[in-house]
Amino acid sequence: MDKDLELVIKEYITSVNSVCNIVLKELKLNTKFDFLEYKAKHRQMELEVKGMRFIFHGRGCIATNDELFLDWDFGYGSRWCGINPWLLAETLEHGTKQYVKPYSAKQIEQACEEAVLKNEMYIKYDLYYFKIPISDTFEPDFPKEFDVFVIEHYGLKWKIPRNKVIDKFLRKSKRIWKGHEKGADLYTLSFLKDDKEIYSILYDDISYPENAVKVMKEILINICKIKVFW
Repeated sequence: MDKDLELVIKEYITSVNSVCNIVLKELKLNTKFDFLEYKAKHRQMELEVKGMRFIFHGRGCIATNDELFLDWDFGYGSRWCGINPWLLAETLEHGTKQYVKPYSAKQIEQACEEAVLKNEMYIKYDLYYFKIPISDTFEPDFPKEFDVFVIEHYGLKWKIPRNKVIDKFLRKSKRIWKGHEKGADLYTLSFLKDDKEIYSILYDDISYPENAVKVMKEILINICKIKVFW
């Protein structure tokens, strides 16, 4: 992918994340899923926060003020957005920021398709996402011997006796993004042996492999009874 376009896309994702986090803070919510529930409960198609107008459409949103214009589709899991080439092109056309050069929706789509073929991006639910390079991951040092697995999330805690599902999650979590501590919706995973903590690590659904995320979803829904959207 053209390096200038790659930079544009990553700045776009960062901008979307930033404005969405402003909304969370203003509404006193913790996660994207709290926000989606808030939106569904209040059935609002528009919202104004800190002088910024949010207009919801289909599976996405427009955020706009005198200095900013962003149009995006919500991503899957805790991802605030995926790449819709047409909405990104719309953002570039109407935004006030001067980019290196303009890109049409077709140019963006073609570049993303080529990145998919090169294994640099992937597509899910019709939206494009960057893959995490193997060089940006590490192999976690999960303990071999433990008897209790602990999950903590925003003041809630679940202690789970070791079982086959947890072991499966650990097997699937072979490589983790080095920047996993930067996640927006973080869980703390702790391992206990004889009631003493011997290891802990942070978890989110972006930093871990997709197969591990599927198993964690099973744990959260069936064991912790948490409502999750991914």
